[in-house]
This record gives sequence, C-alpha cells and structure tokens, in this order.
Amino acid sequence: MGPTLYQFFHRHIQHGFRQAGLAETGTVEYVADILSRFAQTSALYPIRDHNQRHLTTLAQFLTELQLAQEQDRARAALIIRHLAEYSLFMSGFFRERLRARGQLAYYVDHGRSAFGQSADLESDHHQARVFWRLQRDFPRVALALDTIRHRQLPLAAGAITEPAAALWRM
Repeated sequence: MGPTLYQFFHRHIQHGFRQAGLAETGTVEYVADILSRFAQTSALYPIRDHNQRHLTTLAQFLTELQLAQEQDRARAALIIRHLAEYSLFMSGFFRERLRARGQLAYYVDHGRSAFGQSADLESDHHQARVFWRLQRDFPRVALALDTIRHRQLPLAAGAITEPAAALWRM
C-alpha cells in the first residue's frame, strides 16, 4: 500500500519548504492538509451563496464575506479561512495563470489578509500561530509551492483547465 495523499504532499512540502527556509512543522502540516483536501474539486468550492450557487472566484468570496459579516459571524469566519486557503493554493499552484491575468498580487494581498484575520478569530493558540506565520510568509510560501510544483510535480502546460484536476496527474 502506498502513501496517503496527505503523506505524499507532506513529504514534498516538507522538502520544498526546508529548501525555502519555511520548515516549521505546523506550517508544513497545514499546507499539506490544504493540498490533500483541495485534490477534491468539491473542497475548492464548498461555499454557496444565498441562491445555493457555488462561489468560485475571489470576488465572489469577498462579496459573500461582506454579507456574512453583517449577518453571521461564524459563516464569515468560515469564508475568511477558505479565502486564505484558496488564495494560497491558487497563487502557489497556478501562479502563471494568475500572473497572466494580472491577478497574482490581488490573490497574495487577499490571502495574506485572510490568514491574519483567521489568526485573530482562532481560539486555538497553536493554530493561530500557524495562521500568523502564513500571513507573514504568504509570498514566500506561495513561491515555494510554485517551485515545488515545477520541480517535483510538473504539469503539462495548457493541459489543465480545472485547478483540482491538475493534482490527479501526480
């Protein structure tokens, strides 16, 4: 029996983050968890709007977040955390795509901010520290993910149209 998807990602993230000077255990574990969850497309788009449509863009997340902050703080916290994770995933694994669209800085800025907000909302001190590190190091973490993807998990250029589908090629 081979390694689980989490173990697979953990090994690659640990190695790549160590090379980038980001080898804090909590951060490695959390990012490996994000990647293993996001291998399922449904985990990329779990949040729905009031019409039960899946939110699929950062702009949609931000619009829904604004509504949730006025009505439901627990939902707002869920959206903030997902926005942080989604931004990291996209700016790490689909960096060229975001850069080509002129959206990379937008994703990095919103991802950093969302991790900071998640840290403020987190009651578990260990998890809050992980979120603060991700907020502080977001650009370096995203760049390390991009490096890992290119060196250890190469994808055929232009072959992937659905972000999560790329993970299944590994």
